[in-house]
Amino acid sequence: MIALVTLSTTIYASFPVTEDGTELVVADNNSNELPISPYVDWPLFIVCLLVGGLGIHRFMLGQPGLGVLMLLTAGGCGIWALIDLINIAMGNMSR
Repeated sequence: MIALVTLSTTIYASFPVTEDGTELVVADNNSNELPISPYVDWPLFIVCLLVGGLGIHRFMLGQPGLGVLMLLTAGGCGIWALIDLINIAMGNMSR
């Protein structure tokens, strides 16, 4: 029974590990960085910052359906507006 438990508890790393002499070295293959957009739509950012819960920035983006939905839900109780503010600041949303 002890041999069965010992053999079945082999642990495998989910990342590449190589042996380098006496120590284990974790290979760093995470070179897939996301490009950051240098363009931020500042007027859209300011409108979202000031009245993001009303969804006016969605109307400015040409999305009236989402603007009305944000207006009725107060910007998803502020969470949706905060997510939009972060996306605008990162350059993911622009006109």
